[in-house]
Amino acid sequence: MTEEPPARAPRIHQLRARYARRVTPAHIGERVSVRRLVDDPARGPVQSDVVGRLVGADTEALLVVDRDGQLTVVDTARVVASRVVPAHPRFTPEPFVGTPEAPLVREAARVLLLDAADRVLLVAHAPDAQRTVWTAPGGGLRPEEAHADAAARELREEIGVEATLGSWIWSRRVTFTFRGCTIDQSERWFLGRVEGADTDDAPLDDPGAVRARWWEAGELETTDADLAPAALYTHLQRLLTDGPPATPVDVGR
Repeated sequence: MTEEPPARAPRIHQLRARYARRVTPAHIGERVSVRRLVDDPARGPVQSDVVGRLVGADTEALLVVDRDGQLTVVDTARVVASRVVPAHPRFTPEPFVGTPEAPLVREAARVLLLDAADRVLLVAHAPDAQRTVWTAPGGGLRPEEAHADAAARELREEIGVEATLGSWIWSRRVTFTFRGCTIDQSERWFLGRVEGADTDDAPLDDPGAVRARWWEAGELETTDADLAPAALYTHLQRLLTDGPPATPVDVGR
């Protein structure tokens, strides 16, 4: 009797090579199913599916909205398989959003993180191939998530920094386009402080995030970089001079 060779665990890269990636920017507006790798602290990379309407796409990211309006940004480098799927026969269809006429409306939270020298930590995001915007770390809320919890989670997930957050200091509402998807976003900014954190090799776990670094106030005043909000220097100086406001300040676009 021939002895069977021992079974081997499949390698992730070999598994991915068996699938064709069928979802492209040409499918924006259609319902899709995307299987991608997500990191599990106990097991490492595992496969997980996201199903919804494709509202934005390029070579680096797929943007999918589920029927509750929740946006998932998928890194295309982690896609195992993807395909267009029909509407569910019993459930409400995913909303047609993400266009200039019908923006995706979402709540977001950010952290204005300062170090002991009052430098501010900013992340460079590339909403498209032609533009880079520097803003505070943060992102959209998960279902039933509090803004403060979302801010702390995004700071931890995006750049690997843990910080105790202070009060809600700033508010901002802005409409912008990210990877072809138009988003109407309301933000709450929370104050955070750390003694120091090295961000040069921070794991930017966010498609479109290019770099994170500390900025001194003087750099913000003279830079030609695109800042969000545009009046970041002015509001930061006021915060450093007067302290946290009694009520959140609208910092504009």
